[in-house]
This record gives sequence, structure tokens and C-alpha cells, in this order.
Amino acid sequence: MQHSIGATLGRSTFDRSPEQVPFPPHQFSIPARYNQEGQTFAIGDLVWYEIKGNFDIQSGGLQWGEAIVKEILPENRYKLAGKTWSYDHLTHPLIGEQNGPPYYSSVADIHVKQNIYKKWAAVHHPNSHVRRMALSGVDEVMHPALSSVPGEAIFKVWDREEIPVCPIITINTSEQHEHEQSSSSSSQQDKTSTSLEDARKKYGEDLQFKGMKQNNFGPEFWGITLEQIQGVKDLPGYNEEMKMYDVVNTLIKPITKGKGMGYSLLLNTEKPLRAKQMVSHAWGEQYSHFVKTLQYSGYEGPFWVCALAIYQEDEEAVAKQLGPSIEHGPFATVLKQATDMIAVFTPAADIYLRMWCVFEIFIAVKLGVDIRFAGHNQQYRSGIQNIYDAIYEHGQRRRCNSMVARCGNDSDEKQIREVINSSVGKFELLDSVVEWCKASYYIKEVRHPGPAFKSKPAHILLLGGSGKFDYLAKTLSAVAISMNRISTDVRWNETSPKPETVNNVNDGTCNGGKDIF
Repeated sequence: MQHSIGATLGRSTFDRSPEQVPFPPHQFSIPARYNQEGQTFAIGDLVWYEIKGNFDIQSGGLQWGEAIVKEILPENRYKLAGKTWSYDHLTHPLIGEQNGPPYYSSVADIHVKQNIYKKWAAVHHPNSHVRRMALSGVDEVMHPALSSVPGEAIFKVWDREEIPVCPIITINTSEQHEHEQSSSSSSQQDKTSTSLEDARKKYGEDLQFKGMKQNNFGPEFWGITLEQIQGVKDLPGYNEEMKMYDVVNTLIKPITKGKGMGYSLLLNTEKPLRAKQMVSHAWGEQYSHFVKTLQYSGYEGPFWVCALAIYQEDEEAVAKQLGPSIEHGPFATVLKQATDMIAVFTPAADIYLRMWCVFEIFIAVKLGVDIRFAGHNQQYRSGIQNIYDAIYEHGQRRRCNSMVARCGNDSDEKQIREVINSSVGKFELLDSVVEWCKASYYIKEVRHPGPAFKSKPAHILLLGGSGKFDYLAKTLSAVAISMNRISTDVRWNETSPKPETVNNVNDGTCNGGKDIF
């Protein structure tokens, strides 16, 4: 038997309190799709609960509700207060649209925003359930069906209001504090400036690069186009199963041998390309997946791809290009003038386990470069829940633990570890910065699935079915998880001591050390 809105809530039910409206036949999902093993909950946490039952066909038999944890019960069970749909006043798709509530992003007071939404919903909202809640002013419902919910059936979600604070002060942020008297327009220009001329004014003609140049060009000119990256697949000997390691060793090295230039500059000798986007990636990925990820990233380049930019003749040649210190090597040099850094996620390679990748993310944040995540996803069965989301799978299953990340080159790994161990916050701060990047990415990804009435929620406290709400559930959960993983013990703020005044103590803790850059 299917339960539509009309069947579940008959006309007479509108005279009953929300607490008296019975849930349709259901059972809680154990575990909920985005429940994290070992996740604990505190009173006041905002959560989603997941139930499965005989709902309408659009929902796929799975629906979610939003709630507040009110009481912690024995045996990992919780008493919840359900949140009504009117709670989602900030991201409702009808806001600002014709016949929708007014656009009020300029309104600072959250309670004023809620009242604006409720007044509109009380008269105009197409979902009669929401309209009734708005009229009654009900926000939380202590429903008996939520009086004892298994912990495995719930997961924390972002409240769509709190924005995580970056654990470190970036170079651009520091400069803005030092130039508070500058106009707002010039401050914005400083923050987003990506011209090579401005970078040279800030860092010098060579952008502080101390490694070996290629054909008298620094690494900022070792860029390559998307078409040229795709063109590698046309080289003799290429096959779709090749990993980046195979491409470099089998195809790139023979072409560049003895030339003194990486593949990127070799293709563009007559007119070297300034790299606009730096790409951080793991060499264990399939090259075909890497190419597709860049294709769908939305960026046009030119790109800086280490496998193709560095002259890969041998370890000695690579070491000369990297130079005497990481802070003045090619990666940091490129980031000083890049518009963005793209972190590439593919199913076969987890970049959070690669020392270079997590360190590049940290450097990019420190330099104030925008970080973009780009993932290659795979559909292994029909249904939105059966898409392998590489960004989510690699990032949300566990907290970043850069201590266990590795490099393919032992010398590189040793040098990076020495830099991290001698810096403020050490590995703990680096991990928190990475988690901040994850949270920031998913905040941008939070997209409202559409008006509730289109997905026919089976109950006044339910949001809708999996087809509409799966991605919203995933993103709200991912933000909450990453925000919870950002350590407040190593966060810098305006009252923190300046890096040069902190003792350089290499004690393996978050205390002491110097600043990077």
C-alpha cells in the first residue's frame, strides 16, 4: 500500500496538532546512508534521520527528516524533536523568484529572515503542510515516533548558517590587516590579483624560485593546454589502462630525453604558456580519469601538471629543478601567481595519502589561492546512491592524517616532513586546514533539491525521497563532519603571536615552530 500526502494527512488531520499526526508504516534505516561509524551526538545537535517504508515511487522507499537532539538515551538511542519544513528558509528555491518570497540576503537578523519566510509561506506556499506550520509558528515537534531513535539511523548536518573559520591567516589576509586604510575596492583587488606583474612586485622577478630553470624559463611558464594534455592519449604506445606513472616512464621520458625541458615547455617552446591553474594530483590515478576530470572541471588552463611540467630525465635532474628548499621550489613558485589550484580526485588514487598533495593544499591556502575540487565519478549501478563519488569517498570516510601520507621519492618526503615539523602547528594544523578546505567545498555544493511538494513527503516532518534529497543529505553531512574535524587548538587568530616570535621547538606537538613563508 502506498502512502501519498492525501492518504497520510486527510482533511481532518489539519485540525490536529503535529504531535498527533501518525507516521506512515516505517522503520528507521540502520545504518543511515550518511551515518559515520562511531559518530556520537550531543544535545542540541542538528541531525537528519532516515526511514524506509512503503512511500510513493518517486522516493524510492527512502525519506529523510530533520531534527534536534533533545535527550541522550541508553543503548545509543536519542530523543529527537522534528524540524518543520519552514526551517529551511535560507535555501528554499522559491526565494527571489516570481511569486516567491522576497530576496533578503541583505537582512542581517536571522529571526527577521525567518519571519519574512513564514509570512510568505502562510499565504502563498504551494505545500499545505508548510503553510499550516507557518500559520501555527511551529518550528520543533516532539513527535512520539522520534522519542527513541537509534544512533545508527541519524547523522549530523550543517545548520546552513555557521561558516568555518580558516585555521591559518593567509598572506593576503595578513596584508589586508596591515593596510586597513586602503579602499575596499583596492583590498578586493589585492585579494584576487593574479597578474604576473603583481606577483613579481610582491615576490621579485623570479618569484623567489631557486631551482633550475628550463630553457631560461621559470616554472610559472611550464604551462600546458587541455588539448595538449588530451593529446598524450594519441601518442604511440598509449592505452586507457595506463596510470600517470606509466605515462611518464613509457611515453614522456623518451620524448623529452636530452632536451632539458619538461613535456609542457617542449610543446610550447616558441611561446611558453604561463600556468593559470596548478593541478594537484596523485600519480597512481589512471591517466584517462585524470583527463576526464580536467575536462569537466570547468577550467580552460593553461594548467601546471607536475608530471608534464617537470623535466623527468632522472632523479638528479628533478632535484635540480626542485631546488634547495620546498618554499622556493617550482610548486610554491607557481602558486604565487596562479588563479586557482585544482585538486583532482579519481577512484584509484587518494590524494590525502600523498604527501605532496596535502602539502600543496596547505601552501595554496597559506598563499591565499582558491582551491577547487574536481572529481571523476563512476556509476556502477542505476540510482543516485550507486555513484562512486571520489571526492566524498576519499575525503569524508576519515579525517586527513598527513602523518601517514607518503611520497614516491624518499628525499622529497624527508624534506616535506622537516618543513612541517619545524612549522607552527605541525601536522595537526595541516590536517585542520585540509578539513577546512573540505568543508568550504561542500558548503558551495549545498544545493536545495526543489520544493518539497514535488517529492510528496509521506509525513509533515519528512522532507522527501532519495531522488530529490540524496545529494543535499550528502553535502550537509559532509560539511558537518569536516567542521567537526577542524581542531580549535591550533587555530591562529589576530591575537595569536606572530610566527617569528614563537620559539622554534620541534617537540612533535602543535606548540612552537616557525611559519611557512
